Amino acid sequence: MPGYPTLPILLLLPIALVLGACNDKATLDRSQVETVRVEGRLFEVRIAPTEVANEYRMLVVRATLVINPDPEAERARASNVARRFMDRTCKGQPYRTLQDNLVDEVNLETRFRCL
Repeated sequence: MPGYPTLPILLLLPIALVLGACNDKATLDRSQVETVRVEGRLFEVRIAPTEVANEYRMLVVRATLVINPDPEAERARASNVARRFMDRTCKGQPYRTLQDNLVDEVNLETRFRCL
C-alpha cells in the first residue's frame, strides 16, 4: 500500500508538536524549589539571594501546562503567590519590588528587597 508508510508519520506528528512546544522549566542558581497550591493551581517557587544584602530574586513557575493563557490573569495569580513568599522571606517586614516580569505569559520573575 503506497499510503501505509506515511500513516505512522502522521500519528507521530502531534506528539512531536506537543513535545516541541514544551519549554524547560526555569531555574535559579542557589535556590531550591518549593511546590505550592494556590487557587487550585500548582506553582513552583524558587528564591535566591542576590549580591546585595536583603535583596532576593524569585521565580514563580506554573507547574502545570497552560493552553491559551490569559497573561493578566496569570500575572495576578503569580503575584498572589509571590506576595506570600515575599512576606515570609522578609519575616513580615515591608519589602519593595524592584523588578517584575511575566515570562512566557505564565511565569513571574521578580526581584525584591526587604526594607
